Amino acid sequence: MSSVVRGIVTLFAALMVASLLSGMFVGGVHILGIGDETICVTDTSTSTSGEASPIEFKPAPGVSAGLDAHPRYCTDHPGAAQSLLHSATEVPAFVFTLGALLLVLRLIRGAEREGLYAARTAQRLRGVGWWLLAGSVLAAIATSTAEQALLASLSRGGDNSAVTGLISWDAPYMAILTGLGVLSFARIMRVGITMREDLDGTV
Repeated sequence: MSSVVRGIVTLFAALMVASLLSGMFVGGVHILGIGDETICVTDTSTSTSGEASPIEFKPAPGVSAGLDAHPRYCTDHPGAAQSLLHSATEVPAFVFTLGALLLVLRLIRGAEREGLYAARTAQRLRGVGWWLLAGSVLAAIATSTAEQALLASLSRGGDNSAVTGLISWDAPYMAILTGLGVLSFARIMRVGITMREDLDGTV
């Protein structure tokens, strides 16, 4: 497990460096949305299949709109704020994934040194659980807020805004359930460690 997680973290780092170097020599840096010349965002909260006013799908000046199941807005000349918002839609998920991998690696390496049934191992496992639970929710909210703010800058006539993203974010149920399960297991480990320490003291 330690080798697998370490390999994944190393792969993440290698891909980041490779993307940065290739972007520098091929033409522009393209990493986590930074340097993208074309920015697109899909309004998944609005459907084009029903009866809707054309103003709901009106793009901002310099923005093209494509109507499929959901309206999609693209611009080839994004402003600084739009580029920043575009990057903000990709950074939270990356930070959450990388943080989870690093915490799991720390947990495994700590368990190798101190043993599985150790108080610090249980604490590290609890940290992983809270990261999966709270981190996934915060990442989903941050991504949704950035997407809605970017959508508001690319369209006209809708009710999209950063506040909308705070309300309409998609809950990461799998990460939440996994985090709750890890927290429960960490609790069981702490109880078991306490019972073993009491038994050792009695013996």
